[in-house]
Amino acid sequence: MADFPVFLEFLKGAPLHSSLLILTNILLFLQPGKGTTVIGPEESIMAHIGEEVDFSCHVSPYLDVEHMEIRWFRDQTSDVVHLYQNGQELFGEQMVQFQNRTKLLTDEITTGGVILQLHGVVPSDEGLYGCRFLSSNFSGEAIWELEVAGMGSDPHISLEGYKEGGIQLRCSSTGWYPKPEAQWRDHQGRCLPPESEAIIQDVQGLFHLETSVIVRGRAHKNVTCSIQNTLVGQKKEFVVQIADVFLPGGFPWRGAFLGTLTGALVLLVVLVALARIRRRKQLRRREKLLKQKQAEEERGKLTSQLEKLQVELEWRRAEGQADCHQDREEKSP
Repeated sequence: MADFPVFLEFLKGAPLHSSLLILTNILLFLQPGKGTTVIGPEESIMAHIGEEVDFSCHVSPYLDVEHMEIRWFRDQTSDVVHLYQNGQELFGEQMVQFQNRTKLLTDEITTGGVILQLHGVVPSDEGLYGCRFLSSNFSGEAIWELEVAGMGSDPHISLEGYKEGGIQLRCSSTGWYPKPEAQWRDHQGRCLPPESEAIIQDVQGLFHLETSVIVRGRAHKNVTCSIQNTLVGQKKEFVVQIADVFLPGGFPWRGAFLGTLTGALVLLVVLVALARIRRRKQLRRREKLLKQKQAEEERGKLTSQLEKLQVELEWRRAEGQADCHQDREEKSP
């Protein structure tokens, strides 16, 4: 690096306005805090539901920020996510939704770096965040966006029965974020139009999806229900194999099969009715036996009471006769 007097000699040969501009920039650079910037996470970072995410911030060029105020905020500086001040963490201003969910890592604080960990990410955490460094001679901040994604449960397909000349299949899955997209496909990968689709968001902000399709003809032996998270470009799918015997028009003897199935259903209904009649008879018989038992117990109680009264009556009668005999003996000379 050139000596300062040599640098002044260089300025003598330069025009006056150029010399003033160069000196001004040098003084601004030498002033504390000038030329220092805050670098945070990328403009957009991704976090999965239930996991943890790191918010890393540092000043550049590196300097000791241990005695600065470092504030992580949501949307605006007054919405405090975490606050570090005077060498300690302050939780009095922290937003309720972030309480007991943040952890500050200060291993590199003397070289200008800090990391805030946010645990148990939920859909409501999605949005803009920032970190701000503040001291008596420096103030700077960085802003970024947090995106939240949730891969829901594996799709579940159920067979609902025959409908409109085909077989109705229903596919359901829970725990998605953001709103997922569902698609039915046949064994050749062609899209099948859904019969119905319902997507509901619960109190935690997660989406529950339920969709159905009607499969017709012999071409759809394998049917796939696919649910995709468009934010991360990932999907989950389930494949169900449908035997030809269940597809209307699959075999010429379908009518005989359906007739047999109908007969079996009628027989099942008759058996259920007979079972109910038998059950009623058993209940009535049980109630009758219970009433008889109760009546016998009542008769037993009455008989016991009568026997006690009879004994007491005979005892009193015998006692009375004894008293009369004694009175006659006392009256005789």
